[in-house]
Amino acid sequence: MEKIIGLLISPVVFLLLFLYLRFKYPNGDFRLFFRAFIYGILLFIPVILAEFLARYLNIDGGRSLRRIVVYSFVFVAFVHETGKFLLLHFSIMRSKLFKGSTDGIIYTAAIGLGLSTLYSPFIVLYGDQSCCLGLYGITFGFMTVMLAVILGFFTGMGKMRNNRFIDSMTGLFAATFFHGIYRFTLQGNDMFFFAVFMGGTLLISFILMGRSLMNKSDSE
Repeated sequence: MEKIIGLLISPVVFLLLFLYLRFKYPNGDFRLFFRAFIYGILLFIPVILAEFLARYLNIDGGRSLRRIVVYSFVFVAFVHETGKFLLLHFSIMRSKLFKGSTDGIIYTAAIGLGLSTLYSPFIVLYGDQSCCLGLYGITFGFMTVMLAVILGFFTGMGKMRNNRFIDSMTGLFAATFFHGIYRFTLQGNDMFFFAVFMGGTLLISFILMGRSLMNKSDSE
């Protein structure tokens, strides 16, 4: 049952996000939003290639601490977040519809949910059994949104302040770090630290979303 729920969370969260935006902006142009989601689906290709490379190198399981760290932070976190960042930076941000940190969060979430719509079923069905696959499937869609808040906020701030490099690198590093810890704790089956980490990440996400809304109000 946990696995089935995990397969549905990401597309459901994306649908709910779209319905909210549609309600808030009834005359809005959502083509860029759906393009971001499709980009996320296409991002599954390099992500899955990284997974297969990790399996070929025999470092995708919990066989040693060093292998867990390398797999979690390099083959998962770095590949995922760098892929999102590149799509956001070189395509989405070039649009006139992209104006600041709130847009960064929304479009990064769309990219991430597109990716997790395919990646979650892959991990739940074919992932390493040493990982808590049921818990991973249930939490990954929500973690994707929280990571989108971190990466999208700083990337969007960079465009607002014309300070793209420093802010973008801050967002990329932070999102990669948090994603790596998320996957590391699941690989290590440390449920207490996992719960503390998720609670802390949720709090940080709320703070950044609040700051983003304040920035939007100030700009208006």
